[in-house]
Amino acid sequence: MKTEYSIRFNIDTKDPGRIRQIVTSSGFFSREEIEIAVELAEERLEKGPSSGYEFVFLDQEEQTLGYTCYGLIPGTKSSYHLYWIAVDDKFRHGGFGKQLLQITEKQVKKSGGSGLYAETSGRDQYEPTRAFYLHNGYEAKARFEDYYDQGDDLVYFVKKI
Repeated sequence: MKTEYSIRFNIDTKDPGRIRQIVTSSGFFSREEIEIAVELAEERLEKGPSSGYEFVFLDQEEQTLGYTCYGLIPGTKSSYHLYWIAVDDKFRHGGFGKQLLQITEKQVKKSGGSGLYAETSGRDQYEPTRAFYLHNGYEAKARFEDYYDQGDDLVYFVKKI
């Protein structure tokens, strides 16, 4: 039996709570980071497109399996930042992250984007995340030592679209 999934680009009032659940489920993010993820959704709900935040949601019936949040980097003509990509821990390793990333890349290209930039931690815990970006055609372009904290580097990835 084939399970049906749907993609949506509109955000609704239930999404901040759904996002909180998704990013919390990974166990990777601090309370502060979780609040930032939720704030971006709330800002989009409040300000609409002028917030600068765009979303892609992967849903199955009433459940959101994962999402991305991205937007044009202020001051650039065609460079986009991938602020968040997260899949609920119950659904990780099912190809949903790759699907979300590919749809996001198509949306960026459709909007005139020429590159998608993503950042992640250099901690060992994030090795699967870094491998995910590399596996999906991103290049590690920069590493900033002790960026997030002592011993926690920022690793910056880019993919030309």
